[in-house]
Amino acid sequence: MWKMTLKQRRRHGELMGQLESMRNNAYLWPPEDYVPGNDEEEDEKFKTAQKTFQELVEELHQLEQDSS
Repeated sequence: MWKMTLKQRRRHGELMGQLESMRNNAYLWPPEDYVPGNDEEEDEKFKTAQKTFQELVEELHQLEQDSS
């Protein structure tokens, strides 16, 4: 991380903050007894949270790859 430009470090900090706030998102980790397809609204919330998480991780990974 120390090889990152100032702009990259700022973005990294923003992404880490978003990732940390997602840790408490109930829709990121569905309960064990959850059955997809029973409630479309709930399914969409789970999909959205997981997609957002995946995008954050991919952007963080790309940022770290670009800085090395």
